[in-house]
Amino acid sequence: MSQRARVVSLRQHLNQLAENFEIELSQRYALQFWTPEKLSLYRRLHKKLGRLLRWLRLLRRPPAPTPPQPPPKPWLTKLDHVEYGEVTKPLLLWAVDIDREELRSACTRIKELQAASPGWAPVLVTNIVDFAFFSRLNWLVEFVPSMSAPADGYSERKLCYLAWRYRDLPAVQVSADINEDVLLEDLLLD
Repeated sequence: MSQRARVVSLRQHLNQLAENFEIELSQRYALQFWTPEKLSLYRRLHKKLGRLLRWLRLLRRPPAPTPPQPPPKPWLTKLDHVEYGEVTKPLLLWAVDIDREELRSACTRIKELQAASPGWAPVLVTNIVDFAFFSRLNWLVEFVPSMSAPADGYSERKLCYLAWRYRDLPAVQVSADINEDVLLEDLLLD
């Protein structure tokens, strides 16, 4: 199978996984990266006066306010300790269910291609436990663990989430037969 056919097959697989993602699940367990703004002097005095009046039992307790919704933040794929260019774009490297040695050799080749084609911030999605090797790559790694029952559905849900999260990124199927004389852009499919 050619590299282009593999990328087309991967894109279809990612689209299918992204369609199976439960958006309600991400909304229920959303990460909060937002802190509210500092209140003005008027609002602080108003709150203190209200507390004083409630303490004196001159004012009833108000219903609990709904917490403010944080503004949406982009999902960052760049690492803080790695120097990237001004227009660095994320690149999804899909390496689920492949051999460890094949993954190492393919990642080494892709790292060499990345040096020849700067401007990419790779995100490696894998279920291989090789964190010492991954840390030397200076890539963001999304690890999908294999779990036994009753938590065996977690890995499938996480794959669906990652496919949904990175649905707009260019993606490459990681394999050992990547030629060293091609550019990284030649492996991508829009």
